[in-house]
Parts: sequence; structure tokens; C-alpha cells
Amino acid sequence: MGSRYLFLQTKNNRLGKRPYASATFHSRLGELTKILAITDSVGRPVKISKTHTFRHTRATDLINAGVPIHVVMRYLGHVTPTMTMHYAKTLAVTAEREFLRYKKVTADGRTAEVNPSDLYDLLHLDQRADHVLPNGWCMLPPRQVCSKGNACLTCDKFVTDASHRDALQHQLGQTEALIARRQAQFTARHGEPIGGDNIWLTGRLAETRALSKVLVALDQVSVREDG
Repeated sequence: MGSRYLFLQTKNNRLGKRPYASATFHSRLGELTKILAITDSVGRPVKISKTHTFRHTRATDLINAGVPIHVVMRYLGHVTPTMTMHYAKTLAVTAEREFLRYKKVTADGRTAEVNPSDLYDLLHLDQRADHVLPNGWCMLPPRQVCSKGNACLTCDKFVTDASHRDALQHQLGQTEALIARRQAQFTARHGEPIGGDNIWLTGRLAETRALSKVLVALDQVSVREDG
């Protein structure tokens, strides 16, 4: 015979009509938390007795992954989309807060003169995915067409911050390795390295200089903020 409860009282409950006592249930979950040493991303203990925390995390993860609102709504058992949209709003607020945490740096290593809040509005990050780059953002106004192609690191519309430092460092390493490979191949074929007037080499060297400037600027900004 089925029961309306998931966790049943263990004593004097032959017909399964009584649920596990709430206070006892939370106490047991608290003990389990300690035994399993469950922590969040920064090492703080997480009480699994507060199950709504996990529900909130799951909801925002689904929305962040692009799952349609009506699917998330059905998954969470919401009667109307109003409550589901609360999680979407929370996610948007969190995204904006994270964006505003770091100072923005331009391609030539200068601190961006645009106010971070104005920049967030300009980019329309919640609507303009095309403004999001692997290593930063593009400040080009919506009505203008980009003529730079992939030359973002030599464009005055490019901005980035410390949250992209690893990607920028990786890009610098890859670009330097690419230059070294091409130089070796060219030298093996022609008996001399690529000349300084070579268009391809000029472009790659400009990228490495820009990346180096940006990384130095990000480190300097970090030191100032920590100090």
C-alpha cells in the first residue's frame, strides 16, 4: 500500500500514515552533512537539511544552461511561471554583480574609461550574446558592423577583466607557440626566418604585444584592489 510521505515515522506507524518528525529529520540530515563533509565552492559547510538551497541552485543551473522556462517550471512543479522567473531574475542579478566586480581593461592595457554599470547596459549582456568573446567583450554599438574580423586584440572596442585572465594567458601561450612553429617551418623551407614586414607575422606579434599589455594591466589592477 502506498503512502503520501517519502520519509515515514519508524515507530508506531504500521499503516505508514505518519511522517518522520520534522525536527528529527533535520537533525539526522545535519549529522549526515558532517559525516560526508559537504561544502560549497569556497569550503563552507552546507547543511543539506536546508534543501531549498539545493533547489535554488538546481533551478539557476538549469536556466543558466538554457533550458526553456516552461521545462524548468514543470521540473520544479511550479503552477505558474511567476516563481520560476524569480530564479531567472536572481541569475541576472548575480551575473551583473559578477560583471561589476572587476575593473575592465582595454586592448592597449588601459583601464576602460566607461563606467562599469554603463558598460553593462551598453553590452546588453542579457540580450546580446554576440558581444561576449572568449577573452572579454566587444563594446561596438548594436547598430554598427564589425570590420575587424577576429582582430579584437588590436581593436579599441575590446575590453576584458581579471575573470578572463586564464583565457588570455592561454591565448598568449598558443600565439607564441604558433609563431615559433611558423618561423621554424619557414626557415626550413627558405633558409631564413620570416621577415619583419610579413603581414601575418606583424599581426601575430601585435596580438602578443596586446595580450602582454593586458595581462600586466590586469595584474596591476589586482594589486591595487588588494592593497
